Amino acid sequence: MISGIYNYLLMKGLICCKSYLFLIMKEEEDYIKVNRVDAFVYPLDGLPVMVCYLEDGREFNLFYVPIEIVIAINKIKKQYEEDSILGDKRETIFDILSFIPEVTEEISKHINKVTIDDISGSVYIATIELKFDGVIIQKRMIPSHAIYLALISNKPIYVKKSLVDEQEKERKKGEGGEEEEKK
Repeated sequence: MISGIYNYLLMKGLICCKSYLFLIMKEEEDYIKVNRVDAFVYPLDGLPVMVCYLEDGREFNLFYVPIEIVIAINKIKKQYEEDSILGDKRETIFDILSFIPEVTEEISKHINKVTIDDISGSVYIATIELKFDGVIIQKRMIPSHAIYLALISNKPIYVKKSLVDEQEKERKKGEGGEEEEKK
């Protein structure tokens, strides 16, 4: 969101390039880059999960990911079993997007990056940064869908550090609670 405002100010000549670069660098300090993404159905309870492996060695998990996204990500990573999880041999919009090279090329011309940067209740929110003729537009998206677009266009994915910290804190609190019950 911030980079869009600064991009506008830069275009209007209200701030200089050096200030803009400093502000962008400061903004990026608050985010952790995703190095790799895995998507799978957790075997014990059938829960669709997406794991973002972060640059700092931690993981950021998304639960209840649409099963179509799990399948699509595994297809583009060539880790898809022919017998689909759903037992459905029909293609989805995700299959078509990644199947047509001209579509993925055009998408990659416009996507700058994806950030998972907010939460509403228990639902994470992503922002996809798009560029059209030098103008930056940011759209709020379902994180799994935004991540899919970043993967097919080979664009970077970031997670807000405070969200990672909070998820890690909640996980540790949950693990501590289980140990208390065992005692």
